[in-house]
Amino acid sequence: MIIALICVTTFTNCSVKETKADLRLVETELGGCNLEGVLKNAVENEDSEINDFEEDKVIVTITNESVRVFVGFNYTCKGIPFETKNETIGDVLCMYIIDTCGDGDCYHRCPCYYTFNFIFSREGTKTVNQKYKIVLIDPRKEEHVILSEGVIEN
Repeated sequence: MIIALICVTTFTNCSVKETKADLRLVETELGGCNLEGVLKNAVENEDSEINDFEEDKVIVTITNESVRVFVGFNYTCKGIPFETKNETIGDVLCMYIIDTCGDGDCYHRCPCYYTFNFIFSREGTKTVNQKYKIVLIDPRKEEHVILSEGVIEN
């Protein structure tokens, strides 16, 4: 169902497919409440410090070999991990964070801080000048949430 939703929904600036190969996703590291032990502590200790909201943020780091896009945001605790996807459409690198809890039974009442570290290889490019958009797909909402958009450049 989520895949169908992705295919049917038109994303702003992510609707005409022209692949650009400057950056290639190597991996996405999930952290924060994506980790089982952190989530378990958050659910069991609803009043503890672990449930304190951290500031939502996106941090882009460019090195000679890679581009890292760190995303951290507050969200409802959930027992099923997120999925991630990325694609370059037109001149925009779209990174999707997909909430896979379709029926709602996996949500808990506590807030949690989730982190995602998208790691891209630069594949020999000397300069980076790439538009990006980070989109949260929440099955409880009709519209997707744009967490951040801008330009990755050095």
